[in-house]
Amino acid sequence: MSDKLTYSLQKLAISSVKADRLAIERLEKQYGASLLEIINELEDYAIIHQSISDERAKPKNQLIIACCYGCLWGAVIGIATLFIKPSVTVAAIGLGFTAGVSGKLLVQKED
Repeated sequence: MSDKLTYSLQKLAISSVKADRLAIERLEKQYGASLLEIINELEDYAIIHQSISDERAKPKNQLIIACCYGCLWGAVIGIATLFIKPSVTVAAIGLGFTAGVSGKLLVQKED
């Protein structure tokens, strides 16, 4: 969205149509800055918005990744236990899941 707005403002600024030029002049006068400053500020806002969006998505992704590690370790330990002592396979899967999630969360805390 910001790229489209930037492109549109730049196109209006170099337009030979008098109404376009007047619109840009009114915008500059109303905002109190040149077109280049307005575009730079919009780009800064776009970067900040993207950073905030990325930070908000991070905890959700970390939780999903931790659960995936738990499933992986639960499956590995469950399969190994199935061959060794089948009567405790369900308990081993639960312990494997817990160990996988805990291990991943501990590694994330260190980063």
